[in-house]
Amino acid sequence: MRKCVSLIMCSVILVSSLSLVSCEKKDKESIKNKEKIENVLSSKEKDNLFNLSLYFDSTTNENKPETAKEERLIKKEEVMGEVIMQELLKGPAVKSQLKPILPKDTRLLSFSIKDNIAYVNLSKEAKTKMSAAKEETCLESIIMSLNQISSIAKVKIQIDSQDSDTLGGNYDISKPLGKDDIQNARKK
Repeated sequence: MRKCVSLIMCSVILVSSLSLVSCEKKDKESIKNKEKIENVLSSKEKDNLFNLSLYFDSTTNENKPETAKEERLIKKEEVMGEVIMQELLKGPAVKSQLKPILPKDTRLLSFSIKDNIAYVNLSKEAKTKMSAAKEETCLESIIMSLNQISSIAKVKIQIDSQDSDTLGGNYDISKPLGKDDIQNARKK
């Protein structure tokens, strides 16, 4: 009798777990897009991506809430660049003798990499009057930190999604800058 009850319980658990696993809804369009992208990419490019599953509301009946999975391929280097910028905005460690490079209210609005250029979109708080030395240090910090990523040769800084001619009033940031371009970007 005990064996029979145990067998029935195991069967019920197995059937319920299988039904739960198969209940996960997937967005068919995102799966098709992901497959198309994977087919076009070389194996080297695929190594630079990771698969991310995001879950969104797919409710069609208000009485039965549902979520569905959308899969995305995310570039590892863009995630790393965003992390670098967030850490720069946090500033140095509390017990450090180092100083922050940007005002504490500055936010990173977006970050992307295209054609070996990192596009750093900062909030308006980043644009503030600075001495030439402070602005040079700020630009150098951003560029050198991001240049650790092999696919980044230059950095283009934007303010509130707009091109800006300067960050602190002393250097021209209207064009992408590499570490060797900073001195030539100084306004005369």
